[in-house]
Amino acid sequence: MRKKMILVMLLWAVLTACANRISEEKLSSLPAVEDNKEDNSVRAIGKHADGKLLVQPASKAVSSPLGAPSCYGLETDLSWSGDYAMVWESRSDGSQSTVMTFPVDFEIVQPEDKPVEMQKYTFGETDIYAYVPRYTDCHALETFLFGVSGGKAFPITLEMKPEQIWTHIGQLPHHPFQVTDGELILTGGYGAGQDFIDVYRFRYDAMKHSMILQSTDQVKPGDLIQDQDQ
Repeated sequence: MRKKMILVMLLWAVLTACANRISEEKLSSLPAVEDNKEDNSVRAIGKHADGKLLVQPASKAVSSPLGAPSCYGLETDLSWSGDYAMVWESRSDGSQSTVMTFPVDFEIVQPEDKPVEMQKYTFGETDIYAYVPRYTDCHALETFLFGVSGGKAFPITLEMKPEQIWTHIGQLPHHPFQVTDGELILTGGYGAGQDFIDVYRFRYDAMKHSMILQSTDQVKPGDLIQDQDQ
């Protein structure tokens, strides 16, 4: 009886080893799934009569699925990272020039693979384009502004104070900024522990290529949501 039990155990061990080996061989024969892939496509376009603003890699960039749902997006959304720049492409001769290089930790998240069309507003002789790399966020959406005038493109800064110049600003998700009576009205981001949300009012200075802060209102989050729903 003891010998029979030992034989059964040996046979079980051999069969288990063979099954594991077959499973490993099957897995090794499957094509490798790569989350990251090289992607040098244009990610955003700003259309103008004199040319186009393009967000594209300055060198290499990669894309991958976001991977998990969160306040940054859905699992099926796509994420791009790399060395990106805003480029101006002239309609007259097709030449390209770099307008601005984005920060090193720059990331794009969008629900679709197609390029985003930038929002366009006109202030006097300047057409201003807003580029928002991520379509949603936990607290604030990075927002970059660019201008086109006289066939040339340039970055637009935000002057919060004479000695405080921002290259970009965060705006509250799902509360896109508005342009009213020559002012750009932008709702700032919101984080845990904040009692108020800043609502900024800017006017454009064509000489400085800058949005100059005119005033800041502080609004309770509940009141802001109520106003937005109305």
